[in-house]
Amino acid sequence: MRLQVLHLTGQSDPRSCALSPVQHAFLDDLPLPEEAKVRLNFPYDDALAPYRAVPLWLGSLRHLVLFWRVRLRRRAWAARHRPPVEAQLRRSERSLVLAGSIGLDLLGRLDLPRDLLDRVTVVAYGAVATRPPACRTIRVASRRDHLARWWPCDVTVDAGHLDYLAAPELAGLCGRLATELAGEAA
Repeated sequence: MRLQVLHLTGQSDPRSCALSPVQHAFLDDLPLPEEAKVRLNFPYDDALAPYRAVPLWLGSLRHLVLFWRVRLRRRAWAARHRPPVEAQLRRSERSLVLAGSIGLDLLGRLDLPRDLLDRVTVVAYGAVATRPPACRTIRVASRRDHLARWWPCDVTVDAGHLDYLAAPELAGLCGRLATELAGEAA
């Protein structure tokens, strides 16, 4: 495969890596063939449970626990999660990673090899990251996102922390990048 687009966010439900309906819809709208759209989220294990809605308070708590767990057990966490993420990224010549919230930090803490990171472009929306990966990264934030506005950004959209995927500016940016990356991989 020449190009793949995939989501990488924290797990609001640790028993699942299924995409939410909003994440599916975002992929549907990208100007790419279906085979370029990865229909799983981090950690890309299709044997996990199907999607189910998680209340905001519970998802936020789980992300906070994950955020600290990764810091306290970085080597063990990376050793466990690097192989499936690396395998997923190696399935194509180029990858466009849609990293929401702590997804950028998770990707950076995997310590992926340089040859792989050279093939990755990240659009990090609502990004909360103290250790981003060393790859091409476009950070997207919003003045209405009280959490992510503390971090640097390259593009500003009108969205809250949970509704970036509904922002037309983000959809336009990702569509243009997908077209650009598909052309580079051809």
